[in-house]
Amino acid sequence: MSIIYAMSDIHGCYVAMKQALDHIQLKTADQLLFVGDYVDGGNESLQVLNEIMALEQAHPNQVITLLGNHDEWFCNWLFPKNTETFEPSFVDFKTVKSFLSAAELEEIKDASRAQVNSSEPISVDELIRLEVVEAVRHQELFKWLKQKMTEQRYYERSNQIYVHAGIDEEAGEYWKQGTMDDIFTGKFPATTGKFYKDIISGHIHSEEVANDNAYLGKVYWDHDNHFFIDGHSVTSGIVPILKYDTENEHYSSFEMMNGVWTKYRLK
Repeated sequence: MSIIYAMSDIHGCYVAMKQALDHIQLKTADQLLFVGDYVDGGNESLQVLNEIMALEQAHPNQVITLLGNHDEWFCNWLFPKNTETFEPSFVDFKTVKSFLSAAELEEIKDASRAQVNSSEPISVDELIRLEVVEAVRHQELFKWLKQKMTEQRYYERSNQIYVHAGIDEEAGEYWKQGTMDDIFTGKFPATTGKFYKDIISGHIHSEEVANDNAYLGKVYWDHDNHFFIDGHSVTSGIVPILKYDTENEHYSSFEMMNGVWTKYRLK
């Protein structure tokens, strides 16, 4: 018997993530899947990324990390393909700030003032990006992120697909060929109903998919083949966990009740 745990859309909420991880004890055959969107929204995106990278290193082949659209945006900002034509991509300054010390922020302010009289001024966005990218202490993490950018955006099992946003379900068994890359991380709106495999995704808040605020901070199952695990962590303060028992094929999760995490059965 083995257990597969899945978490998604942590969005810089490191404390909520740690509280969820307290309920996970990886045994030799277990897996932990992170299903994207680790940055933006909360104040501790750097801490979240470092924690996930450390877990991967401590549990090789057991921890699997998929990128979401916010992670892609951040990486595209960090590592532009052409710095000569660099244009700022969407990135939350809370995320950027988590990578910078107070002294580095002051350096950026000073450099920005100096640009007023420069013959070849650099944009403030580029000054900030260079300060982040050149920080020696982040180089291991950046190497890890670059590797993640080259990896596929889904994890498939015989009866499951783990993906940040979704797939092209109209393509049926040919979904891998039919799904455009941006659908894996940016599909909207969500698809519910029957499919030949269970699909576990984040990206859209559970209460939004369910159209029921009672699902804030919880996993939503559509009673067919879809599980939505985006707990809207910035608002709820909760990163939900989906737990799958591979032996009996049961799904369960946890909910916060009166400050206590309680397990409940889904499917």
